[in-house]
Amino acid sequence: MNITYTDIWKLSIPMHPFTIATGTMQYAQNIFIRIHTDEELIGVGECSAFPMIVGETQGTCFEMARDFAALWKGKSALELEARLQELHDFTAFNSTIKSAFDMALYDIAAKKAEQPLYAFLGGTVKQMETDLTIGIDSPENMAATATDFVQRGVSIIKIKLGYNAQQDIERVKNIRNAVGSKIKLRIDANQGWSYDDAVTALTGMADYNIQFCEQPMRYWNDDLLPSLRKISPIPIMADESVYDHHDAIRLIKKNAC
Repeated sequence: MNITYTDIWKLSIPMHPFTIATGTMQYAQNIFIRIHTDEELIGVGECSAFPMIVGETQGTCFEMARDFAALWKGKSALELEARLQELHDFTAFNSTIKSAFDMALYDIAAKKAEQPLYAFLGGTVKQMETDLTIGIDSPENMAATATDFVQRGVSIIKIKLGYNAQQDIERVKNIRNAVGSKIKLRIDANQGWSYDDAVTALTGMADYNIQFCEQPMRYWNDDLLPSLRKISPIPIMADESVYDHHDAIRLIKKNAC
């Protein structure tokens, strides 16, 4: 089953201003693709560019998508590893738009196998629980948003932090007091803290039952993660420091997360 052509669309989706440590977004700048095959199976994929994190924009994703579409045209849609390796060989990084093509290719493979994707991948559970995220705002506004989330049935909340360590402690304190002890909380500093700020913030949140802290410092401070992990009462998760499995292995070997 060969790939015949690929549709590519830009989608700019208005949203409430969403603020993290490195910037604010007012639109979700997405790319949506459909990969067509000569057996009339179609795979869909989508990605959302977040330039302040990954360095990709909707524009760069669109142009790279056109290159990827040309690269795959006429080739087997079921040789997943070969197709994805071609993307990595063609360009370094650009993981955002690569994810859309990865998604679409697996969609085709699962449809060919007449299985839902979770089963095609070997999974046994169709449903999973995820979180809803609160962007950075005043402690009072974030607590009010958290309360609204809980009233709507949310049981896991991710809290964006990274502006100011002391203020971040207040944000978490207010949210925990607002939602009670049963709601699961996790935090994401999006590289916003220095090492000293991270120590202050994480030790200051020890009493609020936080599941984990995502990416406390800039990726170039990865060498400090093992030390921070030993001090922190909250487990450390890497995000912007990990773009592929090679990065993950590197950090695991260093006991960085």
